[in-house]
Order: sequence, then C-alpha cells, then structure tokens
Amino acid sequence: MTINRKQPLAVIVGANITARRKKRGMNQAQFAEQLGIGPDSLSRIERGITAPRFQTLEKMALVLECSVAELFLTGDKSNLVSLVQAVHTPELVKNEIIFMAEKIIQIARSTM
Repeated sequence: MTINRKQPLAVIVGANITARRKKRGMNQAQFAEQLGIGPDSLSRIERGITAPRFQTLEKMALVLECSVAELFLTGDKSNLVSLVQAVHTPELVKNEIIFMAEKIIQIARSTM
C-alpha cells in the first residue's frame, strides 16, 4: 500500500487499519464488536475522519496481531523515524516523539 506522505496521520492510520482488518477477513461490524466500539465510529477512524484513542489503538493492534507502531507506517516509509521526520513540527518535538516511540516499542517487545 503506497500512501502519499502529505496525507494527515489519521488517514494513514485509518488506511493501515482497514488493510489489516480486511487481510484478517473481518468486516467492520465484526471488528468493531471485538473492539467494543460502534461500526460508525470504526468507519470514521478507517476513513481518517477521526483519530482513535490510544486505548483503542492498543486494542486494534492486539486484534490485528501487530504493533501499534505498525499502524502508523506507510508503504514508502519503513521506519518510524522517517515518518516523524516527514511531519512539519519543530525538531525538538520530533526528537521527543521519536524517543517516546522507541520506548513504547522497547516495552512492547519485552512483553511479547
């Protein structure tokens, strides 16, 4: 899946969620039920209209059998650092995001 990196992050995450859900053979109603959210809410998330909360992202990653970080990656950007660098934010904020994301990934890997 190739996504233009200028798209809003919510659109990228939504597209990744949709692709992974379909790959697992689930429709929106089935996936929404497993997450404990309404199908309308899931539809808005998948279309990039709204961004999911962190708790919802964690549930999604669990059901989709992937890491939360993987939901943020684009086809042409294979690592989190590249994705964060593409966002138009001050360098200090980018460094903070990268630091926190690396810690989250370390924690996730240690609990697997």
